[in-house]
Amino acid sequence: MKVKYALIFDAVVLLVVAVGCFFNMAWVRQMFGIGFAPDTVYLSQLLGAAVFGLALQNWLVRSVENLEKLRIIILANFIGHGGAALVLLANKLNGLGDATAWLAIGYTAVATLVFGYFLDRPHPTAKHA
Repeated sequence: MKVKYALIFDAVVLLVVAVGCFFNMAWVRQMFGIGFAPDTVYLSQLLGAAVFGLALQNWLVRSVENLEKLRIIILANFIGHGGAALVLLANKLNGLGDATAWLAIGYTAVATLVFGYFLDRPHPTAKHA
């Protein structure tokens, strides 16, 4: 698997979530366990802006072929998705969110593993004549 495809897929998934947050859609609020109140509209839109930034970042670096140049972006995705998986799992175990929260937990856990795989790939060594 190429890192390019992981970045593109992640960007598309994050874009869908960001649009859902921007427009304060019910499925996003229910998935994240955010109640419906006038104050939570701003929270949902702020979350959407942050998620959109991550999607844009992944989309813009998708064409970089050198894995060493992408290492910091891959590390950021690994830490970000890992943290998101832990927070989502903690929320779900505390009774927040509906059944679709398990999809978010599963996706962020798998994304953490995928980006961790790219972090652990061996570095190419230069061959000397």
